[in-house]
Amino acid sequence: MRASSFRRAASVLGILTGLASAQQIPFQLRVASSTSAAVVANGSSIGLSAAVGQSQAVRLTATYVGSGKVTIPNSPLLFGSPDFTATMAGAPPLTLNSGDSVIVDIIYRPTKATVANAQMSLPFTENITTTSPPTISQGQISLNLQGTAPSFVLSYVLQSDLNTVLLQPGGTIPFPDTLINTTSQANLNVTNTGSGPGQITSVALTGSPAFKLVGLPLFPVAVPASQQLQLLIRYQPTVVATDSGQIQINFDSGTPVTVNLQGNGVSPMFTYNLLQGDQVTPVTPPGPIPLPDTNVGDKSSVVIQVKNSGNTTGTISNPPSLAGTAYQISGLPLFPQVLKPNESFTFTLTFTPAQPGDLPGQLLVGSDLLTISGRGLGPKLVFSYVSGGTSTTLGPTDAVIFSPIAVGQTSQLDFTITNMGTTTAKVSNIVIGEAKSPFSLVVLPNLPASLDPGQTLQFSIAFAPIATGPANGTLHIDTTLIQMIGSGTPPPPLPTYTIQGPSGNVDAQSQPAIRLTLATPYSLALTGVLTLNTSSDLVNDPAVQFSTGGRTVPFVIPANSTAANFAGQGPQLRLQTGTVASSITLTPTFATQSGGIDVTPASPTTLQFAVAAAQPVLVSIQAANETASSFTLTVTGYSTTRTLTGLTLQFTPAAGISIGTSQITSDLKQTASSWFQSTASQAFGGQFSVTVPFTLQGTPPTGKTLLQTIAAISATVSSERGTSNSLQVTLP
Repeated sequence: MRASSFRRAASVLGILTGLASAQQIPFQLRVASSTSAAVVANGSSIGLSAAVGQSQAVRLTATYVGSGKVTIPNSPLLFGSPDFTATMAGAPPLTLNSGDSVIVDIIYRPTKATVANAQMSLPFTENITTTSPPTISQGQISLNLQGTAPSFVLSYVLQSDLNTVLLQPGGTIPFPDTLINTTSQANLNVTNTGSGPGQITSVALTGSPAFKLVGLPLFPVAVPASQQLQLLIRYQPTVVATDSGQIQINFDSGTPVTVNLQGNGVSPMFTYNLLQGDQVTPVTPPGPIPLPDTNVGDKSSVVIQVKNSGNTTGTISNPPSLAGTAYQISGLPLFPQVLKPNESFTFTLTFTPAQPGDLPGQLLVGSDLLTISGRGLGPKLVFSYVSGGTSTTLGPTDAVIFSPIAVGQTSQLDFTITNMGTTTAKVSNIVIGEAKSPFSLVVLPNLPASLDPGQTLQFSIAFAPIATGPANGTLHIDTTLIQMIGSGTPPPPLPTYTIQGPSGNVDAQSQPAIRLTLATPYSLALTGVLTLNTSSDLVNDPAVQFSTGGRTVPFVIPANSTAANFAGQGPQLRLQTGTVASSITLTPTFATQSGGIDVTPASPTTLQFAVAAAQPVLVSIQAANETASSFTLTVTGYSTTRTLTGLTLQFTPAAGISIGTSQITSDLKQTASSWFQSTASQAFGGQFSVTVPFTLQGTPPTGKTLLQTIAAISATVSSERGTSNSLQVTLP
């Protein structure tokens, strides 16, 4: 039973154990110990408890409560165990009046731990004279006495074998050899083999801190007869050494008991030696284990001895393992390896560097982790660059990364080649891998170049994006290929611009000049297209076009300038307005010359003007096919409304001749309508040509022909907008 289950008890147990039937006597009986007191009946049983060799005392006070006198002729009588004594205060005979008391001291001093029983009696004679006749009676004060004594026996149980071993006071609990940082345990049993309860007042441990008492109860602890207090002792050594301690157990009575503790901390201790020929070099974890400097591609090796230098058998369960690709293990025995003290095994550690420089590794043997140091001999180029004040060293798959920059701008970073190897390195060729790349090399050093260990070679890389979005390239340093990544952001917004040219209404068949100019210079070279569009309720006049032909014309604006150069002809361009009433709109688009990025404003500025509806215009009048009496007259012009109502011809006679008819008017409505509504007319816009054949009749003057009687003919045409200009043709 664990001590924590015991009930706490007072220091005096069972002073009053019960009542028994007894003679009625004229006394009040009071029994008191050093810690308690009670009134008892005559014939009661009184329990006392003390350790062997110790004592417990109680005092009986008998007070006469009768109306006469009492005589006590003798000292108390004891029957039973001699471990009890009873002593009366005062020498007999004693006479007691009412209210007087007699005192008897009872002492229990056990000589052994068994139960002791006895009976105490104190005879008396009572004389009552107030009665008639007087009354004389005999009686006795009687108490039954029972004494018990605790007796503690020690034993221990090692959890390693679970055998119970008796332990004499001052004896030793021998713990088994215990691996350091592990635990052995023992139970120390304090058993009460006596007849009464006992108290353990304290338990204390001194000596090596490797010993600990676990789960102690609160003291004092009462241990009833036939029960025990069980103490758990834990032994946990931390070093290889002999540990000793002592436990002292104190009781409420009796001599304290001591128990000695003895244990040995043991451990296998694995030591390591490098075996190279006849040379033995100890290595203490964590090392390092040094390997000879070795050329890249070659190999070197050492033999490693693993020895148990401890004081107990040790086991290495798994084969040694490595971290580090430059190292290999060979020649291993079978595992697990169980090594008694001074036994060992060996294996070979090989160093095969694939690159120059320090190549650390790690070797795990059992629970020991040892570092490995090896140095590969050879050149090793390390690449780095500085961007935005931050230096970045490139790994095997890393790229040179430029910050985003606007199209047309250039950023530059410094690139460094460092020989981090152990021998001289040579750099022969540095190039950009792509033609027309946005990446370029700046300030290249003279090549080929030799770099001693620790030396550097520097140059710059520029990035000038020609298009928005990601841009990729490759930097070739001899056989090493390094990716380059950048991205172009949109170029700056286009400045405002003006299209200089006509406004309002312009004449048909005119050729106004056009210019396009930026308000401020733009940093990038621009290309663009100026597009002409017409809007009319009539027909789309194909004659409306630029002087270069067609309705679109390319232009360029050099970087940091403002004027557009049209089709390589200069800053001025003319266009033809045509012969149909219509609205003409000029709209430009812009793009960067490099990359073709559209920078046209969302709502581009345009130039608008109109060919207004007006009276017809005559362009020419011709006479043809003349004979003595006939000719053909052709009148050519244009009508912006594509309508004609009439033709008026005015004849001027030759000098001195009078002709009968001087003016002829023809209705052209139907003829003009047929023409302008025909498909064939659409290619001519508002142009028309009227041909009128004439045959002359009459008698001319002598020496002249009929044709010679007419000096000239003038013509006009008309529409709903009015009458045209007049043109005249002279006849031969």
